[in-house]
Amino acid sequence: MEMLRRRAEFIQLTRDYFIQKGYLEVETPILAPALIPEPSLEVFRTLYLNPFEREAECFLIPSPELWMKRLIAQGSGNIFQITKSFRNHEPAGTMHNPEFTLLEWYSIGYSYMDEIQVAESLIRFLIEEMNLGSELLPPFRRLSMQEAFSIYAGVDLNTAMSEDAIRKVALSLETEVKKGESWEEIFQRLFLTRVEPALTDKPVILYDYPAGIPTLARKRGNYAERWELYLRGVEIANCYTEETSVKRLKQLFMSEGRRKKGCRVQHPLDSGLLEAFSDFPSLCSGCALGMDRLFTVLLGFVSIERVLPFPFSKIFL
Repeated sequence: MEMLRRRAEFIQLTRDYFIQKGYLEVETPILAPALIPEPSLEVFRTLYLNPFEREAECFLIPSPELWMKRLIAQGSGNIFQITKSFRNHEPAGTMHNPEFTLLEWYSIGYSYMDEIQVAESLIRFLIEEMNLGSELLPPFRRLSMQEAFSIYAGVDLNTAMSEDAIRKVALSLETEVKKGESWEEIFQRLFLTRVEPALTDKPVILYDYPAGIPTLARKRGNYAERWELYLRGVEIANCYTEETSVKRLKQLFMSEGRRKKGCRVQHPLDSGLLEAFSDFPSLCSGCALGMDRLFTVLLGFVSIERVLPFPFSKIFL
């Protein structure tokens, strides 16, 4: 019961922070008829049974962005939401629950680098209000992905942007490369084996991800305007400057839609979101932050099951 009270305080303080900053709290559906194509994620599918009309296939959202971006396009201004999100086909346990609490916010006129200040200010506010100690107080170390690969893997990312080049790099580091693997797959293996394990010491914001990793982030040359926050080696938040070119977004949806066909759960593509981008602000950034993970790390635990009243593994496994 004490954990429930602490969790309620944590969530309420997060609301207070954004409301004080002038953000509008919104509430959007957790079911959708179509989703953004993300081949790296598997989703949950369910069925709406209508007694008078045909049944409708529904999908549990992995993130509320498909709804929140529609509100941005309609002129909502800065918004935030604390909601349940769902991701399938990942092992339940230490730092993942298939049903999890996600904080997502969008700031008009902000780039991804501006958003770092919002995230750091939020975490400082939570730590100070809840008396959680000072070892995780911002400001956090900032490290570009290029710098991280140079320091922890001895690799110059600028020379590894082609499939052949990154394959040679991986083999030189005695990293497994499977036949037919894409640039992204090889990059992710290098990152997960060489870089991410080194991020366990102090908090770090890893920014400027390679553009070869498909996201809705705005791109600059070989890199995308995106960062992720790591606390005690745990990925806590993902942020990027929103790509607003409808043409480039359509190309991304088409290419990712083709890749999505390799996933176990298929879903329609959210073409309506593309239409909304016609009215999107020219500069906007968004950030998604895992509340369960942040609460776990701030309290010094090593498993999110310590902060969940009913962990998935205890119900279903």
